[in-house]
Amino acid sequence: MKKKETKPGKSFLKMSGVLLLASSLLLSACGSRDGSAPSDNGSGTDNSEPTSITIQTLNYATEFIDNTNVLWKELEKRTNTKLNITWLSPSTAEEKINVMLASGDLPEVTFVETMQNPQLQKMLKQGVFWDLTPFLKDYPSLNREELKEMWEITKVDGKNIVIPRYYPSYGGGVFPMIRKDWLDALKLETPKTLDEFHNVLKAFKEQDPNGNGQADEIPYAANPGALAYIYNIFNETQGSWKLQPDNTLTPIMTSDESREAMLWIKQAYDEGLFPKDFAIMKFSQVMDTMRSAKAGVGGMSMNHAWVTGEAVKGVDPKADLMPLAYLENANGVKYTPSGSPYYGVYLIPKKVPEAKVKKILEFFDYGYSQEGNEMLTYGIEGVHYNVENGKKVATPQAAVDKTGDGNLNNMIHLVSDDMAISAVGMPDEVYERNVEIVTERKTVKVPNPSGELYSEAYNKYYPEISKKVEDMRVMVITGKEPVESYDKLIETIKSDPKMKEITDEMSKAYQEKYVK
Repeated sequence: MKKKETKPGKSFLKMSGVLLLASSLLLSACGSRDGSAPSDNGSGTDNSEPTSITIQTLNYATEFIDNTNVLWKELEKRTNTKLNITWLSPSTAEEKINVMLASGDLPEVTFVETMQNPQLQKMLKQGVFWDLTPFLKDYPSLNREELKEMWEITKVDGKNIVIPRYYPSYGGGVFPMIRKDWLDALKLETPKTLDEFHNVLKAFKEQDPNGNGQADEIPYAANPGALAYIYNIFNETQGSWKLQPDNTLTPIMTSDESREAMLWIKQAYDEGLFPKDFAIMKFSQVMDTMRSAKAGVGGMSMNHAWVTGEAVKGVDPKADLMPLAYLENANGVKYTPSGSPYYGVYLIPKKVPEAKVKKILEFFDYGYSQEGNEMLTYGIEGVHYNVENGKKVATPQAAVDKTGDGNLNNMIHLVSDDMAISAVGMPDEVYERNVEIVTERKTVKVPNPSGELYSEAYNKYYPEISKKVEDMRVMVITGKEPVESYDKLIETIKSDPKMKEITDEMSKAYQEKYVK
């Protein structure tokens, strides 16, 4: 269930100090070094009346722009549209999307974060939205090579009902970021296996990598949720399900490998490799621990490693937080996080006339063209940035007009790995290292058989079952329950009719979608 080859070019958005601070904290919403695309629609000349389009979408900015914004006006001008955009804050988006779907009062361009939304699934079966398949061939930028995978995996019964919102497959996800300066201080190599990783954590605890003569280092700033990838390493799969040779899926929560993963974490806990409050720490507290410069490892996406690393440098100027490329299990199988090449989808209700559907697709085609993609991310050349020595250098006006801060650039993402591996103000050497790491990550292919599947039983029963397992794991890890209590719970779940119903539905969904 679901909640990237050649190196990118080095063209790089250098921002002023104020914009650097404000923009770097965003979820990879800005700051690409390559905005290139294979096609360029250009805006052309259109003397017809502007097409009015109502859109609802996410916005990660601290201050939402409106139709008085220069970029908003420029986008309308280039696409000959009149945009009525309703911004959704990430903190309340899911609730508002659910209310909107339930009401049936849908904007002409409707955004939904996940295709696994139960209400959306019902509406898809009811045929509420346009089938865009017959139209897509007429829009060259929507047919870019980089976008083909996202169009393919989001098909509904073989049809393109949704317009996926691009996001890179590699570079995101919670995975270890390690203090390279601590490795260097102890003359340790970058860990590549789980055993090596464990030994590095022990060395961080015992060998005073910060050199202050005190045993004050916290090897790994983590809470239980930050260690979910450990279970994936042991099970050799992404997500919560594993594909079996007979094309059925089994939940990894009940596997022997997950038991081994839990005991690996328990050993690390018993050795004092996590914070004392590991079991009850919130994500914000984990990040505070990382920013204190006392922790050797944290878990975050690649671009956030640098953003967080800058905060760590404020305490320890020598700090260098480096993403790991992968970790290998005892079977020699490598794991690195990867996801679907999109995040969120747009849909067009059938109440929208066909002529306007084509205008909406024309709007998105411009957004995914080279000109449109770069304008949405960087702004207008000569106004918001200048090109100097092949690099995009922001002007003060970029901050004034909120360029690349999570507003328009979040409606249609930049088609580039930089979405996940770069951040505004990142030094060249850090960026180049990230390019090397993500290139290596792309060689690691870990299956994610359940990522695009939907099951009503899963939505109904799985969260409660999963919580029981997660709670028991924490109690075993922290010594409050013996491992036998965990074993008993797993046996109960294996014989639970609800779990069988979930598993049967998930297997059927996989076979219907992927087994030809």
